[in-house]
Amino acid sequence: MEIRRFAERILFGNTLEDKLLSLDEYQDEVPGQALGVPAAPGRPAALALDQYHQRQRVRFAELRRFHTEKERGLVLHFFANHELLALELMALALLRFPEAPDKFRRGLVQTLRDEQEHVRLYLKRLAQVGVEFGQIPVSDFFWRAIAPSPSPLDFVARLSLTLEQANLDYARHYAAAYQHLGDEDTARILGRIYRDEIGHVKHGLVWFNRWRDPALSEWEAYQGVLQMPLTPSRAKGIGFNREGRLEAGLSEAFIDELELYARSKGRCPSVFWFDPSCESQVIRPGFTPSRSVRQLAQDLALLPLYLCAPDDVVLVPRRPSLDFLRSLSRAGFAIPELVEHPLGSPLAGELAQRKLSDLRPWGWSPQVERVAAPLREQLALPQGWREQWRALYSKAWSTAALRDFLRICNEDWLADAQVVGQACANMEEVGAQLARRAAEGWDLAVVKGAFGAAGQSQVRLAPLQSRADQLAQVARLLETQGEVVVEPWLDKLVDLSAQLEISAPGQARLLGWTRFFTDGRGQYRGSFVSQPIAGLDQSIRRFLCGEGRDQRRLWRFFEGLGEFLAERLADSGYTGPLGVDALIFRQQGRLRLKPIVEINPRFTMGRVALGLARRVNASRTALWLILGRRQLESAGFAGIAPFAVHLERQFPVEMKGEHISQGVLFTTDPTQAQAFATLLLVGQSLEECKESFAGLPGKAGEWMKYC
Repeated sequence: MEIRRFAERILFGNTLEDKLLSLDEYQDEVPGQALGVPAAPGRPAALALDQYHQRQRVRFAELRRFHTEKERGLVLHFFANHELLALELMALALLRFPEAPDKFRRGLVQTLRDEQEHVRLYLKRLAQVGVEFGQIPVSDFFWRAIAPSPSPLDFVARLSLTLEQANLDYARHYAAAYQHLGDEDTARILGRIYRDEIGHVKHGLVWFNRWRDPALSEWEAYQGVLQMPLTPSRAKGIGFNREGRLEAGLSEAFIDELELYARSKGRCPSVFWFDPSCESQVIRPGFTPSRSVRQLAQDLALLPLYLCAPDDVVLVPRRPSLDFLRSLSRAGFAIPELVEHPLGSPLAGELAQRKLSDLRPWGWSPQVERVAAPLREQLALPQGWREQWRALYSKAWSTAALRDFLRICNEDWLADAQVVGQACANMEEVGAQLARRAAEGWDLAVVKGAFGAAGQSQVRLAPLQSRADQLAQVARLLETQGEVVVEPWLDKLVDLSAQLEISAPGQARLLGWTRFFTDGRGQYRGSFVSQPIAGLDQSIRRFLCGEGRDQRRLWRFFEGLGEFLAERLADSGYTGPLGVDALIFRQQGRLRLKPIVEINPRFTMGRVALGLARRVNASRTALWLILGRRQLESAGFAGIAPFAVHLERQFPVEMKGEHISQGVLFTTDPTQAQAFATLLLVGQSLEECKESFAGLPGKAGEWMKYC
């Protein structure tokens, strides 16, 4: 039989007998003219692709948990349709590309015959388990994605290196799953298909490498050939089968890239990016970040990875190294889609053309408007930047919120009204407030700029013994920020942070709370990711738990605080992340909680710490630290990368199931870091964590004194 006649019967036949037509001997003397792409292959009525959107759908994700015997049978229904689609697509390729090399066409015939046998095996097994082929609607996605392939190169990239490569994962995974259930017959079928699939991928790969641009790597060429709606994400299934891919002939470099590649398979992603200058952008429109801030933004650009879903997008100025991403993957972190993009630049290129669900910047600012401008129509963002949000960044706003909250929540373990600061617009008001603090008996007061991160833009002084240089600093803060807050300096013992999400105006959800620590200047240095009460005095532990009687007191308290703040924010229309810093202090021998130190209408490091906590063994103590190059140089290290090698060799990551139980894991790429890096430190106790740094000389050896 001529190959063309064989292919036409398979492609256009409307019975399963047509699809499974046997071909023992064949010739290819009359390949004919190239065929156009039909809307759909011929099918029995129950299996027609054009009915998929008209019948009640059954999604594969709803069945693959194997809750019932029927589900296990219907999973095979999905697999049978995939095999049927594959053989139809191969028949189409034989008709679409009559000028393709003879060896390619003959190899395609053999692969098609394998697919026919796979369908026969599935049909037999479906009958045995009482499922009729055509019982549920079948998807046309792969037909729509692969049938229009304009060349044999595109065809093998889409079918062999994508659809069939993914089956290297699926077939092996489900063979093991059915075997675990005691269904040896189905497990053997899937094992047979898995072995055949290795050969099919190899056949496509041989021709792909023969036809692709030799100036590009295998991975670069593959990415370049694929077109939407297919992406390399479609070449992966459940579990990543490196061994099968190596056996099929794929290169180590290709496999490494694919393993860590991420892109949504259907859900419209949100776009995240880190911008530590967002508050400065709010204070001073047109603000130009300093070199240090630009370096911080570049070195820590990956932090939204710990905030987003696996199929979201994170913008980074430079893609991290594969070795680093692999270390995160092995520790259980899902790698989202990482898109290289200059910080602060309008979104452009392919990303600007995609369907996106939302923007999730580190914090809203006028600059976000510039970044989002190309997306405004497709995202239909109802809010954008609102000028009234500028006030939300101000410590004066936080102070007023604290004052009002304490009026309605006067628990005896909370701070009293004396600790609430007062906003001042000029030096006369500052002087009056300092006199007031002195009269109340406070030895020290602090003057904070209305805007600025903790530890910055603040002056600590004695209320009635202020030096001229200190007052000059306060005057400069007033000049640059327009307002300062004067409050008593408290005997701080513990810093806490509540992490909220304002999902809609007036609605807040508490995600959790963390304990963080600062250096002597009040600048953030790290957070407790697990066991936040580790190392605390017993009296503080009891205080946090309502004198030991209420383990969830703090959680419920922060939930109530979140509801209060959501109502207060409702008129502004703000939605998104909200971090609330709080502290425990001692006043006249008693422990008290100051529930609002400052409110941050943005993502915070505490929110990142909560994201990291999902991958840490909850019984272990875990710290997340921000390190600076200067401290490490004082310890004799030439930079961050050598320090990372030193720590990770001494304290390798150990996993217990899917969670980190011990060791050091850098959470930003130390090989690319110029000035800053972050790391996760997990141990059996706080003392064990501290020992990791105890032997280091200079300032690096003192790092743990802050926690």
